Amino acid sequence: MGNRGSKQGDYQVLVKTADRNGAGTDANIYIALINTNGKRSKDYKLDIRFHDDFEQGNQDMYPISLKDFGVIDKIELWRDRRIGIGNNNWCVEWIIVRDNVRDEVYEFPINRWITAGLKRRWSRYDSKLPQNDSEHAQRKKELEEKRQVYEFEQKIDGIPVQAVVLPKDEAFTPDYMKFIITTKLKMKMHTELIMMSTKKFKTLEDMEDVYRYSFHRPEGVDGWDNDLKFGNLVMNGCNPNVIQLCTEIPNNFGVTAQMVESFLEGKTLDECLQNKRIFIVNHKVLEGVQNVTVPIGLFYANVNNDLIPIAIQLYQEKGPENPVFLPSDPKYTWILAKMWFNLGDASYHEACTHLAFTHFILESISVAVNRHLSPSHPLYRLVAPHLHFVMAINHRGLGKLLDKGGAFDVLFSMGLKGTFALIANAFKIWSFTNNGNLPANLKHRRLDDPEVLTKYYYREDGLKVWEAIRNYVDTIVKEYYTTDDDIGYDFELQGFRATLVRSIENGGCGFQDVPGVEDGITTTDQIVDIFTMIIFTASGGHASTNFGQYDQYGFPPNYPALLRGKPPNSKEKEYTEQDVMAALPSKDTMLSSMTLSKLLSTKNTESLGEYETQFLYDQTSVNALRTFKRTLTEIGKEINVKNRVRTYPYVRFHPDNIPNDISI
Repeated sequence: MGNRGSKQGDYQVLVKTADRNGAGTDANIYIALINTNGKRSKDYKLDIRFHDDFEQGNQDMYPISLKDFGVIDKIELWRDRRIGIGNNNWCVEWIIVRDNVRDEVYEFPINRWITAGLKRRWSRYDSKLPQNDSEHAQRKKELEEKRQVYEFEQKIDGIPVQAVVLPKDEAFTPDYMKFIITTKLKMKMHTELIMMSTKKFKTLEDMEDVYRYSFHRPEGVDGWDNDLKFGNLVMNGCNPNVIQLCTEIPNNFGVTAQMVESFLEGKTLDECLQNKRIFIVNHKVLEGVQNVTVPIGLFYANVNNDLIPIAIQLYQEKGPENPVFLPSDPKYTWILAKMWFNLGDASYHEACTHLAFTHFILESISVAVNRHLSPSHPLYRLVAPHLHFVMAINHRGLGKLLDKGGAFDVLFSMGLKGTFALIANAFKIWSFTNNGNLPANLKHRRLDDPEVLTKYYYREDGLKVWEAIRNYVDTIVKEYYTTDDDIGYDFELQGFRATLVRSIENGGCGFQDVPGVEDGITTTDQIVDIFTMIIFTASGGHASTNFGQYDQYGFPPNYPALLRGKPPNSKEKEYTEQDVMAALPSKDTMLSSMTLSKLLSTKNTESLGEYETQFLYDQTSVNALRTFKRTLTEIGKEINVKNRVRTYPYVRFHPDNIPNDISI
């Protein structure tokens, strides 16, 4: 990285050109300083003789002699329309003015492309509510221009809105794109070697012979048919936010007390229901989705607080051809019932928990943020690092997976048509609060009591990360919003929320239960809840459902995305290992699934709180971020200690494993 220039002068202007493709420029760059009395300096051309200024990712320093000018409050910056060889575009990350007289530093985060011939001004820290910003016209024009670039489109009926096209500023960096391509190519080469060097699958043991080269042995291999591990997968696997406390057995579930009481350690079913020991997963939302089960599973928290399955029904309506399967059934009958239950669970996980409710929801929010919150808005600066690559991965990465003949079409039983149908079913009932807010979601599922289901580590660790994020957001929000008028007059914030709740048909996101009232946002708690949800979903929420995919999907008997044939519909038939093998995917399909899940489980960006690009510069925000990072470090230490005694260690909410944003 360059860092050139003289250290002489009353002031020194340090310029950081952004480290993104095409950010450097050969244009002439000019600056003027404005002091706290509103006095403007003369124009200064920023240039070092015999030096290539403003190269991508570089820092350049320029001395300015300006006697008795005082404290710098603003800068004015522009570039010319240089004609000739070279690049004229320029993207600035920040400008720092060092006051050598007063030994002060004035920071101006820009994070923008500089338009030729247009003079623009920025205040110190560039973080103001719109009603307090003296540069009203500049701010308004910038947002109008961004709205031409960031536009909504519902590309498939029933799914959340997305950006019409990928804006230039949302694209992957060349280095990150190279990482994805080279990683995928390496895995593809290794799967071809495995395909040639291993035999055709005839037994379950044969399937364990494929783990070599890029592919470690997934956690899901060992003990995959064990009921304790099955129960832990429901609590702490890829899809941990669907289990609920069961207070009564649904009428369409054919289970009876007589069927299950032998698994309840001497207690009656009614006693266990009253004592909060019975739990349920009901995937009714899968109705109408092709080629998948629509299962209901009943679970019991035993005397050791382990969760075990006690009954599975593979479709919603009870009847002779839809029996209730039990742990006392013959070995392979029960194994098949659990596998087909997991097919439904995995289908919901991938389409809804992962794709729709993190990737797509965050893209909707990101477009709304860019349409309504100026880059000078403190809430934009708060949330920007957490929306960094979500549009890029959705348009460039998921775009290919969601094409006809792509991964979702061939590696999942539900196929592409089923994926979109399932998302549409689930999005109709998705709630910003009941689904997006972790404490509210736990309460909605009646699992907010820490004494109930005590090995539910997703809840235990997740709440700590949620609270750390909320405290961080709360500190910054309350610094800027000190009165009700601060909230009421913030037309950018109110417009942002209005777009979140406005129907898709009328140009909004169509979200339900966004904090606020009919007239908009009225309290700081509502602001904090909204932005905590956004940051949590982009970071811990996505990490908890994404980065364990290879360890679960990587061994199809454990958590299958695709099964062949028909699920068991009789308890009279004697099932064998060969029936299990007949249901499982072929070797080449398994290897393709391993490649996808391994790629999706690979983290290659900074961990939560460690930002690739810095957006926060005012002292309150800097201190809040410092406290946030210290809290995350302590959370990580606590999780390390707890995992030493946990039967199944849980690492999804370890801060080291949580990126800032959705980038894979």
